[in-house]
Amino acid sequence: MTTHDPLDGIFSRGFDKPSDFLCCACGLRTTEIDTYFALLSGEKTVEEIREIINRDRTTVQRVLSRLYKKGLVVREARTFPRGGYYYVYRAVSTKDVKRRILEQLERWYQETKRFLMESWPDPPE
Repeated sequence: MTTHDPLDGIFSRGFDKPSDFLCCACGLRTTEIDTYFALLSGEKTVEEIREIINRDRTTVQRVLSRLYKKGLVVREARTFPRGGYYYVYRAVSTKDVKRRILEQLERWYQETKRFLMESWPDPPE
């Protein structure tokens, strides 16, 4: 008879594509993932993104704001010829995002290992 270890599979979450991992690692929603990937092909305005992901302007602005705060997009102000400005957005490269995720994973691993080694209770002897 085989006993089942309740910890088996605790870290076995599989990923089939990069968007699956972005959802998990960065806490992104589907609309945020769609927006990030739409921006990988080059810089775009809110209106251009709205057309690509088929969402209303305010939703796109909220999504871009969240992606900007998470450091996944950058924005640049452009001026209209008659005054005023608008933003153009572009995605941070997948290479940079991958590097940041790997750095975070390494910090998490080291902190988890330190916690288990220093703070996890040992059985009484």
